[in-house]
Amino acid sequence: MKVSARMDYAVRALLELGYHWPDTHPRQVREISRKAGVPQKFLIHILIALKNLGYVHSIRGKTGGYILALGPQDIKLADIVKQLGGLGSFDEQKRKTKKNDAVSLLWQEIDQRIIQTLKGVNLEDLCNRQRQHIKALSYDI
Repeated sequence: MKVSARMDYAVRALLELGYHWPDTHPRQVREISRKAGVPQKFLIHILIALKNLGYVHSIRGKTGGYILALGPQDIKLADIVKQLGGLGSFDEQKRKTKKNDAVSLLWQEIDQRIIQTLKGVNLEDLCNRQRQHIKALSYDI
């Protein structure tokens, strides 16, 4: 499975916004960039794409920024992947080679399992995983 930088950055940006839900205080691009580890020049383009897809709202002004347009429970990772251009999956490789052998069929099966896994994960699940991860790290200190 290949995950594009754009896809990774989009999910990281949404995670940063979802992590603070239901706080409606807008997060500035600079803050999202720093906390999500996404280069600011790419983040701006990604946030515009997410806004056009209806996942985030932008708020203008000095105290403006971005907030989620939907609740984290309503944002499915499979939808994000589909709308932002996919994963660069094994299925694409199969179509390029046009082979119908055991190896190609295996890649196709793996591809379908990845898609099924993504369908079962929403942004709220990812935020909860992040909270658990941070909680585990704080006990190690």
